[in-house]
Amino acid sequence: WQELALCDNLDIASNLLLGGETRGLVLSDTRFHALATALVADLGIDLPPTDTSVANLSGGQRQLVAVARAMRDHPDLLVLDEPTASLGVQESARVEQLAASLPAHGTAVLIVTHDVEQMFRLADRIVILRRGRVLATVRPDDSHPEEVAALLSGQGLDDTARRQLSRLQSLADQLASAEPSSSLDLIMSALGAALGIDQLCVHVTSGANLTVAGSLGLPGRFLSALSSSSASSASGPIGRAVATGGAVITEDVQSDPAWGRMRADARLAGVASSWSVPFTGASGDGGVITVMRGQPGVPGRDELELAGLYAGYAASALERDRLLGEVTSRNRVLETIRDVLQVLAGPAPFESGLRGALAALRAGLSASGVALVAIDAEGHGEVRAAAGEVSWAVAAATGATPADPATGAVRSERVAAGPLGETLVAAFRAPGGTAAVVARWEHPGPGTGADRGPLIEDAANSLRLALEREESERAQRETMALRSSQELQRRFLSRISHELRTPLTAIQGYASSLMQTDVDWDRPSQQRFLERISAESARLGRLVGDLLDFSAIDAGILRLQPDWCDLSLVLDAARSCLAAVAAAQVHIACPESMTVWADHDRLEQIFVNLLDNATRHNRTGTRVEVEVAAAPPGYVTVAVVDDGDGLPGRRSATAGAGLGLSITRGIVEAHGGTLRIVGAQRGTRCEVCIPVAPGAPADSPGDHERVAGS
Repeated sequence: WQELALCDNLDIASNLLLGGETRGLVLSDTRFHALATALVADLGIDLPPTDTSVANLSGGQRQLVAVARAMRDHPDLLVLDEPTASLGVQESARVEQLAASLPAHGTAVLIVTHDVEQMFRLADRIVILRRGRVLATVRPDDSHPEEVAALLSGQGLDDTARRQLSRLQSLADQLASAEPSSSLDLIMSALGAALGIDQLCVHVTSGANLTVAGSLGLPGRFLSALSSSSASSASGPIGRAVATGGAVITEDVQSDPAWGRMRADARLAGVASSWSVPFTGASGDGGVITVMRGQPGVPGRDELELAGLYAGYAASALERDRLLGEVTSRNRVLETIRDVLQVLAGPAPFESGLRGALAALRAGLSASGVALVAIDAEGHGEVRAAAGEVSWAVAAATGATPADPATGAVRSERVAAGPLGETLVAAFRAPGGTAAVVARWEHPGPGTGADRGPLIEDAANSLRLALEREESERAQRETMALRSSQELQRRFLSRISHELRTPLTAIQGYASSLMQTDVDWDRPSQQRFLERISAESARLGRLVGDLLDFSAIDAGILRLQPDWCDLSLVLDAARSCLAAVAAAQVHIACPESMTVWADHDRLEQIFVNLLDNATRHNRTGTRVEVEVAAAPPGYVTVAVVDDGDGLPGRRSATAGAGLGLSITRGIVEAHGGTLRIVGAQRGTRCEVCIPVAPGAPADSPGDHERVAGS
């Protein structure tokens, strides 16, 4: 059972043999414990000595004892109901290990569980039930955990999209660690698997020519015929794709004259149709991915889009190869550039690293000032970092452009020269626009431009890489934040699902019991069932209401209907909403005729939530004081104070969906007020500060919060 039925007052042996003792065993304590020890050893379970009291065992050990007791008489079938629901990771692993070993003893195991990962770890077959009906029967080797989870939650499946996403994620991981020379082969293999096609090739541009850079499943003769062609419409479908910049589809190779002399080779290779998808990298270089099929026809729209997506990966791979080639072909390492890179790659924050790198560059150039200027799309410049006096930097940088705007290639340019000084600018494309490294010499020596131009170009290249790295790290931080947000959403939905399922299960159970045609329930039983159904329905209604309130607050559409409210009546009404025992714990101290401009129902909801938290999450008998004071001026502060266990001591066993406090804060802020929760060594104090009348006075609740929290 999920809730174990063990006798805590007995030891392990007594629990294992309970109900199966013989007279000889009862009279012989040694034989009794020997038999229990043999049972444990036969199952390979690691437990303390059998004379240990069950009350002293951990949750996992108690579950192992329960399973061993069920296996005592070697059953044909063992049913486990949520066997690891309340166990930790290590204890769950021990129970799973035992369950996995039982089939070797001749016992089939049926596990009832909501843990999808556990299903895939243990099961040979998975049957998905929903609302009493079998939705599907799958085998773990042929399915995916997300598909089973979707069936359990009643969502529709889109296996193709999910598997395509999995392939893309796998491809991205492989490309990140693969050698550059194998990138295109990896992309071809992944695209073939995604489309279910085993004949593909990729051409890359080399000037005005196209050459095969990778292929999949094409015989040598046909591949030789495709090996080179020109990037023009006259050279066939592949060249036409490059020339037009769009996909070129050949429905029937044998009837398309554009294939020319290659039709015979295509027939021998089993190619009946094809489509070519061009791609272009950031540097302007590109190529074509050609997909070939053994049957005539045109591809679907989704297939074309998928090929285009993989073409983008190919473009990125080519761009990475180009950049790597530029880096590896560099044949001189300058001391100044090494200093710049060391500073940029150091542990200092990025902005400090920029300043340090420019200081090293200024020293290496012997310049009076060096600056990195960022230029937006409208041509406005701003100094990002500088070393020395650079009041002239923006004016010098805004007139410069990269040597090649498409690729962002760097070239130094002398923009000012004369007896009073000389200025060099190296502009490059950067995230968000253009950037430029600007250096100035007040008294330039001979050959300044010729000798120092390459150095400032190298520095600009290094800074470009640093800016791209900063942009990449920023995107990575945003991605991590998004993942964290998604994880929080997943946990929240899981908790809400559990909270909603509990009253629904109770309602369904009592309702189905009342509807049994073969049972006559007496009047008290019927009344008790109906009362429980009513109570659980009310609980479900409150949960749904909380969700709606939370959604309205989160969307900023919570509507208030304010009026003058007597605060003492609101507090009395909130107390009356509690159970009688809880209401007796609440003591209200409110001056007479204390009125506020607020929504009566929402105001009552605030204090019902706070009073319910104070009484329900603390031990019985906790005293709750409600204190009302007109402070600060123009505001009224209502404090709900308890002498319970405090915030750290509140047990999670009584926690609900976790929405009440968020809803309370949202309603308070909608009234223009603030909510403060102060934890102390003993008890908790919640303060609600709201304006008395419309329009906040000069002394705002924010001032009050700072004073109260100081």
